[in-house]
Amino acid sequence: MEYEIIKEADRSLGYVKEISDMADKNRASFGFLSASAYEQMASKGQLWVVVNDINRVVGYLMFGGTMPTLKVFQVYICDSIRGEGIGKNLIDELKSYAGNMNYHSIIARVASDLPANKFWGKVGFSVYKQEKGGETTKRTINVRGYRLHDNDLFGDSVAGGSGIRPTGPVLEKPIYALDLNLLLDIVKSRPGSEKVVKLMQEGFQGKFSICVTPEFKKELARESEKFLNDPVMKLAYAFPELESGSEAYKIASSLGEIVFPSRSLNRRGAVNDASDLMHLAHCISAGVAGFVTREKALLRACESIREMHGVAIVSPEEIVLDDGDWLDFSNPASAGFVPSCASVSREIVRFVEDFIPPKNIMDLLSVNALNFNDLSVYEARYDGRLFGVYFSQKPQKTTGRALAALYLDESNPKSIAAIDHFLEIAIRHKSGFSYRIDLYVGKGQDVTQETLARKGFFDQGECFSKIIFNDFVSYKNWADFSRDVKLLCGFHVPKKLPSKKELINTGVCISDEENMVQEFSWFEFETLIGPRFILNHDRDCILVPIRENYASGLIGDVKNQLSLLSNHDQSLLLEKAYFRSPSRASIFKKGGVVAFYVSGGSSIQEIIGFARITYSDVVPIHEAIVRLDRQGVLSRDELIGVSDKRGMIHAFTFDNFLALDNRVSFSKAKKLGLISDANLVSPERIDFKQLRSLIGAAFYA
Repeated sequence: MEYEIIKEADRSLGYVKEISDMADKNRASFGFLSASAYEQMASKGQLWVVVNDINRVVGYLMFGGTMPTLKVFQVYICDSIRGEGIGKNLIDELKSYAGNMNYHSIIARVASDLPANKFWGKVGFSVYKQEKGGETTKRTINVRGYRLHDNDLFGDSVAGGSGIRPTGPVLEKPIYALDLNLLLDIVKSRPGSEKVVKLMQEGFQGKFSICVTPEFKKELARESEKFLNDPVMKLAYAFPELESGSEAYKIASSLGEIVFPSRSLNRRGAVNDASDLMHLAHCISAGVAGFVTREKALLRACESIREMHGVAIVSPEEIVLDDGDWLDFSNPASAGFVPSCASVSREIVRFVEDFIPPKNIMDLLSVNALNFNDLSVYEARYDGRLFGVYFSQKPQKTTGRALAALYLDESNPKSIAAIDHFLEIAIRHKSGFSYRIDLYVGKGQDVTQETLARKGFFDQGECFSKIIFNDFVSYKNWADFSRDVKLLCGFHVPKKLPSKKELINTGVCISDEENMVQEFSWFEFETLIGPRFILNHDRDCILVPIRENYASGLIGDVKNQLSLLSNHDQSLLLEKAYFRSPSRASIFKKGGVVAFYVSGGSSIQEIIGFARITYSDVVPIHEAIVRLDRQGVLSRDELIGVSDKRGMIHAFTFDNFLALDNRVSFSKAKKLGLISDANLVSPERIDFKQLRSLIGAAFYA
């Protein structure tokens, strides 16, 4: 008998009722989804239907998710044709689809008691970790995964500049703009409204950023007469609004042929159609991750829009669907993320074991390990529940290595904050010698791996590695630097430090043991060697005054030597945002070096550390709130306090914070000729000679 896999939305939509009934009969395996969920995925071309030669449904595959991970929500093959390879064909087709769309991996959650585990093993999906299912079923869930692309030696997100975007911060949190109809789902208690509530809950808790487009509030004004006293609709005005360019109107006019190819401009619903196009155009203009909607015409156009404009169109179910698990509203939005030092407990060992780590990592946690007493352990808890563990050895001078591991439940709303915090610990660690850190992470931790690549870790296959240098790179020590690079990781760098023109126009070319050469821009190269930087004759620095309370929140408690376990959320971030008035914003350039000086009447009045600028721009307040969520945003009132009359602020983000070994006091800075203004109330640029004097006093005195 012949079988056909139907992928086209127009055809698969005709089978939604039959598939919904089929899934409902298998609720023990799939859980419950409304027919509208299948309809939305079919509209996107992400419900593939298998029919036989008499046009009868004999199986289906439903998938979705957001970058970088594609998720299999459901796959089903009728008993009568199992064993004929139909399921394997579906998954092979899905692998090709995911590869063409540049996903990093495919994930399937399978209850451990289901025979389907044998199928997933046969099609190449290994168990990444095991976790507890919902309270209703009490099951253990196997999280199975298939990796699509083997990153090159340095990681896809760093090599060739593809992952380090020149227009914004290096690290980003996904931004999703919401369609007004999602709010109406809640107001009218429509089917699926609980998914919208869950989506908002996860957004408010920090898993991604939520915003609305300018069109949202225009549409809201048109609808408000129907819901004059509804508190949810009034709350909608408080959502942060996306800033988009004037080209949004031009983009909207080009989208009609794609989204509504056969609709007349004079039809009854033309106003709503035009509004949908403007929502989408604003998202494209602003470059957000996606637009969340249930509008079928928009969902149907998702692949074309993503291919042409790089913006995903997703349904709320696609973001928060629990893959057969029941929704859990037990964690309140105010639940706290608590990072802390820890000792090796049975709970931590069990948590790590669920990720099926290699033996050398489990050996680190053994009390019989040779270096057990040199092990530092940190844990992350959310609402009291352990969801992340980082542990590392002290670097060994004899081997030039340090072994570390980071295992994390990335489905937790606070996972990005935990990733940033743990990696900040790893990168900030100082030693009296250069060394390489080999960091192991759990399979399927795609956000972790992407963050590692963006912060200068290179992919070794079984782990991610980064060289931590003990000195600034200059013409004088380039030979020592080259030797360390070769010794620690087998890479070759040019025989001499490239000139400024070479750094600007080419960067640094690095080759591996097989003589494969990769080109790194100046910024990318300093990502690899950070938190140190190149100290050449063209390097200058900006002294940035920062008040003591702001410094404590942003960097760590300045009175207690920059503790990484401060209570301030911003101090835990791998990349942080600094907000100031727009004056002198032009002297801040991406890749530039800043030195923070605690001032403003503080009793400290010291230069405390260097950092690197990753982004700088003068932006409206609401734009900063949306764009810099991962870097930490002050309250609206605080931002208003530093804005100009137009409501504009200067925002710059920085990473690679390097605390000075010896803080430089105000009086010493005056003697070194670094400070011209007695109060240093505004940023000041210092030249190479002054920067070299500052480094000498801070690290070599």
